[in-house]
Amino acid sequence: MRPVRTSDDVMEIGHGYQRAMILFTALKIGLFRGLPEGPCGAPLLARRIGADPGKLAVLLDALSSLGLVGKRAGRYRNAGIARDLLLPGPRSMESILLHHLDGWGEWGRLPSAVRAGREPRIRAEGGYQENFIRGMEENARERAARVARAFPLRARERLLDLGGGAATYAVAWAEGCPDAEITVFDTPGTLRITRKILREKGAEGRVRLVEGDFLKDPLGGPYDFVWISQILHAYAVPDCVRLLRRARASLAPGGRVGVQEFLLDDGKTSPPGAAFFSVHMVAVTDGGRAYTAGEIAGMMRKAGYRKVVAEPKDARGVGIVHAFGGPS
Repeated sequence: MRPVRTSDDVMEIGHGYQRAMILFTALKIGLFRGLPEGPCGAPLLARRIGADPGKLAVLLDALSSLGLVGKRAGRYRNAGIARDLLLPGPRSMESILLHHLDGWGEWGRLPSAVRAGREPRIRAEGGYQENFIRGMEENARERAARVARAFPLRARERLLDLGGGAATYAVAWAEGCPDAEITVFDTPGTLRITRKILREKGAEGRVRLVEGDFLKDPLGGPYDFVWISQILHAYAVPDCVRLLRRARASLAPGGRVGVQEFLLDDGKTSPPGAAFFSVHMVAVTDGGRAYTAGEIAGMMRKAGYRKVVAEPKDARGVGIVHAFGGPS
């Protein structure tokens, strides 16, 4: 992302919602799924997906200008990038994009949230939770295998994936060490979706699922490793410290914890993705934001951990802070 320097740059930001909503609308109405392999006219596609032919043609032309749909002789087909990333498949981003659409209402209330600090309402209808969990699975798909290799488990070690969502990381660890005992702890509503995803992957028997509220309910254990990925940003510092203390209490002596987050640099203005994500947390949570590695390390020390180490961030600003700290 380049810095804003000209009036054209300002207007590009102001118009950014238009490109986003063109893409979101196409996903929401099933446009990419509705297009067949070969060229298709707007009237035929409109019948397939239940749309107005004239308005659909306008949307298809805009998608063609973005390079997501090809157009030739008045007929349309999915461009390669759409076939690769916007249809069901191993690289699909469909769910995470629909999750961003689900957040549209919360972002619309951002001025009120910033001005008054009131808690925005999270919409639960219309597949919000499933889009979110499946979107997190899409985000973690490639990174999970790398993390499992970087933090390998030994035979019979016990791992807790706290707030593990789609169990993407848990399955990666289970594949790397089949003799390890892997537990995913999350809410009943989330784990209902997790079970569906595990069945689709043929991975039902690889991880144990435990339902509960990780700020209130017993976490079980003892565990040799507790993994907390993309959880802390949803909470203010006091609750983060509370959660880290609860995780520490569930560790076996000599156990360790790993916290993965979108990490801001110390000045908190970069990387841009993490800075924008922090605003997203202001819009959709009560007190959450992105943190720096130093802030997370400080929370971990306050919670009683020792030997706290922050690993370098990747190109997207995702980094891991890990430490040791079994019960005293």
